[in-house]
Amino acid sequence: MTTSQDPKEYIRRVAVDAEGNRIGKITKVYRDDETGQPRWLLVETGLFGTRQSFAPIHGSRFDGEQLVVLAVSKDQVKDAPNIDTDAHISESEKDALRRYYSGSLGTAEGDQR
Repeated sequence: MTTSQDPKEYIRRVAVDAEGNRIGKITKVYRDDETGQPRWLLVETGLFGTRQSFAPIHGSRFDGEQLVVLAVSKDQVKDAPNIDTDAHISESEKDALRRYYSGSLGTAEGDQR
């Protein structure tokens, strides 16, 4: 599985799910406050990129010019909780995202704070 610790590698790539369904374009990467590791992707979704949704970076891999988000489906990303897209994700927002994606993330990502 090819992943990157460099957030710039993700920006402007198209995110797709494991079935190849286009989710949207990645606009931002959020890092863990404690480890500095990339944790969440902000993906423009909707017909004209009018909505922004968070998706976990855990379980993703690069596939050419696309980023395949293996752990989550297009519908999961589309229906993710609305989180403020400012420069920082609060602990309560992280908890909401972890709870929402908990079945897909597994213990490796879901237990980290």
